[in-house]
Amino acid sequence: MFHLFSDAQLKEKLLLWGRQFKKIFIYFFFVVGLFSFWLGWSLYHYFSSERKADFTVPEKMILTLNLDAPLTEVRNDDLLQNLYGQPQISFFDVLNIIQKARHDNRVSALFVSISDSGLGLAQLQELRREIKKFQKKGKKAYVYSSGFGSFGGGTGEYYLASACDEIILMPNSEVGITGLGIEIPFIRNTLNKIGIEPQFSARYEYKTGADSLTQSKMNKYYRQELTLLGENVFNQIVDDIAKDRNLSQQNVKALINRAPIFSKDALNHKLIDKIAFKTDFIAELEKSLKAKTFAASNYFQLLKEESSETEKDKIVFMVLEGTIVDGYSNLDPLSGELTIGSDTVINDLKKLEKEKNIKGIVLRINSPGGSYSASTEIYNALLYFKKKYNIPLIVSMGDYAASGGYYIAMAGDYIFADPSTITASIGVYGGKMVLSGLWKKFGVEWERVAFGNNAGMLSPNRSFTPTELKIFNASLDNVYRDFTHTVSQKRNISLKNLDKLARGRVFTGAQAQKNLLVDEIGGLQEALAYLYKKLNDGYQLKHQIVYYPKEKDLQQKLMELIGKGEKISVNKALKAMGFDENDIKMLQNLKYEAVLSPFKFNH
Repeated sequence: MFHLFSDAQLKEKLLLWGRQFKKIFIYFFFVVGLFSFWLGWSLYHYFSSERKADFTVPEKMILTLNLDAPLTEVRNDDLLQNLYGQPQISFFDVLNIIQKARHDNRVSALFVSISDSGLGLAQLQELRREIKKFQKKGKKAYVYSSGFGSFGGGTGEYYLASACDEIILMPNSEVGITGLGIEIPFIRNTLNKIGIEPQFSARYEYKTGADSLTQSKMNKYYRQELTLLGENVFNQIVDDIAKDRNLSQQNVKALINRAPIFSKDALNHKLIDKIAFKTDFIAELEKSLKAKTFAASNYFQLLKEESSETEKDKIVFMVLEGTIVDGYSNLDPLSGELTIGSDTVINDLKKLEKEKNIKGIVLRINSPGGSYSASTEIYNALLYFKKKYNIPLIVSMGDYAASGGYYIAMAGDYIFADPSTITASIGVYGGKMVLSGLWKKFGVEWERVAFGNNAGMLSPNRSFTPTELKIFNASLDNVYRDFTHTVSQKRNISLKNLDKLARGRVFTGAQAQKNLLVDEIGGLQEALAYLYKKLNDGYQLKHQIVYYPKEKDLQQKLMELIGKGEKISVNKALKAMGFDENDIKMLQNLKYEAVLSPFKFNH
């Protein structure tokens, strides 16, 4: 047989190749490690250092604001947005942008784009108020839409637009003011088919959170509450649109009942002022005002660079958004839902102890509730903090501040709510899903050895015994008693009178204010103004706003980015199967005992 190398030569060659491969392997990982270190260091300095704006600021500007872009209560502290150069703008930031613009002589007008936004009704009401304050300075607000909603569903967007001086609609589009709807999922029949029995108890008849599991349709108490709630919000919308567009309420309702309304008809019925394409109208507006358009995101960056944050008294602005849970705040990879973790809030309050010159806190709550134990933990931590530092705490309710969210609000010295805020829901429910029927269908038998009469009381593999059910209901009574006593004490309402407002009843902010459950109608800016007045400090120029939760560090952002792949893929799968992840989110919340009944407004 012919050999290219002798055995000794082959062995020598293999050893040489091995040494070369080892060197290449070491060099490769050294280079990769060095590159990773350089990239990480560069990213860290990129995100942690202040960067100057790379745009030209016109002498006279028309501030442009796109409200179809995602806008959350919590700043979107996202690595990808940083890489693309997008500033982290929250709903609070947008309100501040409009507030600053109305005092800025460089800003001639406001130009808003909105067609299909994700804003809640309470947020829309706050934006309407800020636009009206802007107009009182003699500045005009314009709104452009490529169509309010798609085949309807544009009531909320048009509601905001009606506050502006002129509404411009794209040709061949429509005004989809089709009204307001409330939807609730009921899955009891589905559970019956697969052998799952929900065993839940509630305090009391209006605490209907578990009805989606235990009932096949809406009972009279549930329907009564939602009807009153929906009528109140709907009438607010109709009244405001009628007033702003100089129409009668009857006329507005008639237009809603025949919507969607195409652009030419909308113009004839005075729902809009002009039909034009966006570029054409902007060119005309720039010429008439002798000003240039300037994006709100750039204006936000400009304000950050122009502000001075040295040696100022501080106002803490803390946002609690999402379902309230024990442990740490998180972003659910299944639904994209934000959670308010009691441990995270407590840790944030501990971090605040390092801040100097804190004069007060504005707490923004946007939550349907959640875990009762987590709610009480946060409530007590807030009480302890404000007492320790002898500072006022003012609460601003967002779209929701119900059940556990309302409990947390009791820590405030003064509570603001928007007219359409969904709040109260003073009640509690709890139970478990019994899977014994499901196991039987699959031929699964569970055996148990127990030490203690009530061991495994919450096991899903069997029903409650009569004794266990009695104990469980006693626990619910205890929680309800604590909830109502806290509200009675903090709101100065007798337990007898509170019984007419509790038992799980839900109210809009307007209804809650009449029933003394909140103090005043208003939003974030009104809450801040109240705090400044309470401090006898007048306007906010004397203060630095300290935002919580604070910006994540680079490691947290990278870990969140890695986790996003799972969230995106799961959400795509759900949509492919025809599921709405918001519906699934509502049903997921049923595992908490102090949470609002699962429903959503379609507007």
